[in-house]
Amino acid sequence: MKRLLFAFIVLAAIVVGTGCEKYHAPSSVRNAFNEQYPTAVDVEWERRHGYVVVDFYIPGTGECEAWYKHDGTWMMTSYDMRYNDLPAAVRTAFESAYGVQTPVDDVNRVERSKGDTIYIIETEVVVNGYLTEIYLDYAEDGTLLRTTVDIDDYDGIYYYI
Repeated sequence: MKRLLFAFIVLAAIVVGTGCEKYHAPSSVRNAFNEQYPTAVDVEWERRHGYVVVDFYIPGTGECEAWYKHDGTWMMTSYDMRYNDLPAAVRTAFESAYGVQTPVDDVNRVERSKGDTIYIIETEVVVNGYLTEIYLDYAEDGTLLRTTVDIDDYDGIYYYI
């Protein structure tokens, strides 16, 4: 019994240790990232949906997430931002549809390689009697592009690549 328990503990330690390995992005991506964001700190790399994704912090700006192809081609970057810093057209569209009292959990600005910017507002609203997290994606002119109900491990930003 003790041997079985020991074997289980060793196996669990191996599995946990393997899961903690850090992803090492290709040098082409690292070089592109370092050139684009020379002041970035707290950099963490991962693979997601076939892309290289880097989470980082820019002093004075906040938390960010950039997506790259494996050859170093930048696809998009998401920046945390304050609700009050949204373009007036986006705030007006949101408040017209959901009211000024609707709580806002998170706001992101997504700059894409295609040249446009998207604003994502995360909020909670009552849907069919249940408090539900939703993501509202707006163009800079206040046009609602997409509404997504939150689901576990949903990576909605991937939609914009």
